[in-house]
Amino acid sequence: MEVPSISDTLDKLRTENAAGANGKTGSALGDLTETYDNFLLLLTKQLQNQDPLSPMDTAQFTEQLVSFASVEQMIQQNSRLDRLISLQSSTNAYAAANFLGTEVAVDSDKIMLSDGEVRFDYTLETNAGKAVLNIYNSNNQLVMLMDANKSLGTHKALWDGTDYFGNQLPDGQYRVAVTYEDALGKSYTADITSYGTVDGAEIVDGQVLLNIGDLRIPLEDVTRIIKPAAPVETPPDEEDPEEEAADLLADAIL
Repeated sequence: MEVPSISDTLDKLRTENAAGANGKTGSALGDLTETYDNFLLLLTKQLQNQDPLSPMDTAQFTEQLVSFASVEQMIQQNSRLDRLISLQSSTNAYAAANFLGTEVAVDSDKIMLSDGEVRFDYTLETNAGKAVLNIYNSNNQLVMLMDANKSLGTHKALWDGTDYFGNQLPDGQYRVAVTYEDALGKSYTADITSYGTVDGAEIVDGQVLLNIGDLRIPLEDVTRIIKPAAPVETPPDEEDPEEEAADLLADAIL
């Protein structure tokens, strides 16, 4: 078996370090012990088998040791950085728990039909001569189309979950697309803002996601948080004075 040179080993370490910078630090660090043992073995063999009449240059030998130590240090630093990122993700997850039960606005064309109703906004950048609103199901099948507002600006929409035949569709994930044309026939696609109530949060590959039914929304896509309205307390009914007097009399007799 061909034994790689120390230079090749150092090159391999540098490659692993670069991989660590791209999110693979754990793998690179896991191989570090084995690679370090291989390095020591190679170094020992190199010293044992060097030409006595032409020994290794001291400067080159020192450079190899310093290079290896430098790569090892960088991998350790990347490992600590990964731990900091993981800790930050956990902190974000705890913070995301505060979103539970709140309504959020998200820059997304995905909507979540719940209890046969969902609302969303769409924004036109210019006045349109023609504007159409399409709704697709999770299989990307068109289930509803209607005329959209043709005027410039943001428009609110409320969909009752029925298709173009009037049939009630099941709750779940759908997609909205609003296309429109200006007076010159140039086509546009409107920006969509969807709304939903957060019912869960999770971390996937270090990214915090908010759950709105079947939807998984990245935390950074949330544009607005809408606190639920506080329940209105109904004041207790005032007791009739005669009934109150009768109750007091009954208590006195007992």
